[in-house]
Amino acid sequence: MGNGMVKDWRKRSERGYFISTPPEYKVLLKDESVKKWISNLKKKAGWRTTVPSFLRTLYKFTEYSSKSPNELIAIASTTKKLAQPEELTYATPVITELTQSFLNELLSSDKRESARHVRTCLMSFFKANGISLELKNIPRVTKKEEIIPSKEQVYAMADYAGSLRNRAIILCMYQSGLGITALRNLDYGYVKKQLEKNRIPIRIRITSRINKRASQVPFYTFFGAEACDSLKAYINERKRKIRKMREKEANVRELTANSPLFASEGKNVPFGDRMAVSSIWRVVKDSAERAKLEKEKVKPNSLTKAFEAELNRSLMDEETKKYLMGSPIPGIELMSTKLNKNI
Repeated sequence: MGNGMVKDWRKRSERGYFISTPPEYKVLLKDESVKKWISNLKKKAGWRTTVPSFLRTLYKFTEYSSKSPNELIAIASTTKKLAQPEELTYATPVITELTQSFLNELLSSDKRESARHVRTCLMSFFKANGISLELKNIPRVTKKEEIIPSKEQVYAMADYAGSLRNRAIILCMYQSGLGITALRNLDYGYVKKQLEKNRIPIRIRITSRINKRASQVPFYTFFGAEACDSLKAYINERKRKIRKMREKEANVRELTANSPLFASEGKNVPFGDRMAVSSIWRVVKDSAERAKLEKEKVKPNSLTKAFEAELNRSLMDEETKKYLMGSPIPGIELMSTKLNKNI
């Protein structure tokens, strides 16, 4: 694309070993337009993953255009206002055509999803700087066939999850029917007392704050026996890690009721921070691949559908099945042991 050559980011020491180097996009951080953009991105969940990804993409575009971010904004600026409260201005035809050309090169190389990512990134960058960049829509690739894992396949995914945390994520999603966003938003305080009292199953009240749906009617969901066991093992391991890190005077927070139930293990974001949705999604994908499932056919809600399929095969009455899937049923008696017995 553009300047042609792909640079090798890897650097070797004098002895020949690869060593870590500052990312190429670091040069962009001096530009005011980039600082403003990052400030906006940090207001959104999962920004720790989004920011580096978007910066790499913007860097590629600056290489392609041979313009700095500030120069791109200057070229894109017009005085023609949009009838919007954000007071955006239309991007100049020069920038629109340049950006569309960049996208077209990706599309011609059959990199549709990369082009979709670039489009989202660049529209976000210009919008943060008061400019509306109108680009052609890029439809998603036709959906591929989806796998709904069997009970045995889900447990295989848990066995190949790679860590106690990841195993707990797989089993908690499967035995509760919760999606990735809801699971991410759970705090340790929702299960703390029940874990300490060895309650099985663990019952959690799901509200709109957790499920991120304004119209969500509160409902209960449950973690069954295997999920409780894996969750307890994970929490105990996490406490040990925190204790050891604090003994070494590392700057790490204690595990409290307000801590995320599933937290970063310190690879890309600080230890103990709430995981990004994309990170949990990657746990599911990687576990499926190790369990010999077709990775590309596993979707974000595959475990939720596996939970629903298992419920439908059980001998529960229909109202209880609906309730366990999050549908409020007036006057229903909560038979918690059914979940532990049947799932």
